[in-house]
Amino acid sequence: MTTSLRDFTLDPDLRTGVVPISKAASSIAALIKQANATRRPIVVTQKGRPEGVLISVELFELLRQLVQGEGAASTQSEATDSTEAP
Repeated sequence: MTTSLRDFTLDPDLRTGVVPISKAASSIAALIKQANATRRPIVVTQKGRPEGVLISVELFELLRQLVQGEGAASTQSEATDSTEAP
């Protein structure tokens, strides 16, 4: 079975998916397991402000493929635009 972005929720769980950096530092293994199990990002805060996001490697790979695909499409579009006559 192929995994897609639709298998993930990009909104963090506001009750358990937002943690201060001090807690993240002391419980990184548990947070990684949580991100994998829930398929949701974990927002890491510092001084009450969001500063980072922890996601599963699987979601990271899907996002990277998406961005690289869009980059390739953008490059192809730019090449087509530059070869067209005005």
